[in-house]
Amino acid sequence: MTAIFTGNNRVTVTVIRVLAERTRPVALVGFDDIELADLLRPGVTVVAQDAAALGRTAAERLFRQLDGSLVAPERIELPTRLITRGSGELPPAG
Repeated sequence: MTAIFTGNNRVTVTVIRVLAERTRPVALVGFDDIELADLLRPGVTVVAQDAAALGRTAAERLFRQLDGSLVAPERIELPTRLITRGSGELPPAG
């Protein structure tokens, strides 16, 4: 195994714990930022999302529906950003 991409914070933290016991480096990129990710060595590279925008968008749709508006399904894409801190940039062990 040379790289791992995790889909949420809980899995990222679990993977960090498991990787701490390994001697060979494994590249790690997590989806969504975690507290203290920048303090680890190497820091954890993440794809960060705007949690406030996500909550606001969901609440707006919910309130429209509660008001009786017919809310048709739609695809909503919110921006994310890659925060490179070193863990996702590790080269495969040779």
